[in-house]
Amino acid sequence: MSERKTFTIHKSKKSLVDKLLTARQSLVKTLDSTDHRLEPIANINEVEYINDSKATEILDTRDSLKCIMKPIVWVACSTPHDRDYALIEKYVRYKVKSIIVLGSGGDDLKNSFEEKVDKFHKATNLYEAIALAKKMALPGEVVLFSPSCASYDMFANYVERGNAFKKVVSQLG
Repeated sequence: MSERKTFTIHKSKKSLVDKLLTARQSLVKTLDSTDHRLEPIANINEVEYINDSKATEILDTRDSLKCIMKPIVWVACSTPHDRDYALIEKYVRYKVKSIIVLGSGGDDLKNSFEEKVDKFHKATNLYEAIALAKKMALPGEVVLFSPSCASYDMFANYVERGNAFKKVVSQLG
């Protein structure tokens, strides 16, 4: 007679979904505790405006896109430096509805994502970018200001850039 093996599933082990949800909650908590990272600024006509000015690299923006569970109008900034957009391609495809690029460049963003979003626009200043975002965003969506680059030309640093975003949004209401 063969010996029968038994298996025990430990209650302390979480399912993969539970682990992913816990990791997401931890990431949101970490980012929420940092000024100018996923900082809710206003809710205007049921559209959330989020300041993510401290997102100075593409991976910072990726983390922010992961945390937002609503359709996104992404306000990014142009930069003369190369960025590897493959790092955020799937998040843009499934979460970002529109992109607005702030600054004189932005062709790299346009070439990478114009076909993956409903609308793609360029803006020369922050006020113009946020005004465009306000027109595009529908109730239940998010306007995310996540530059994914350093604030080298328009602003002294990410704090000044984030405060400028807050000021422009406060003038919308």
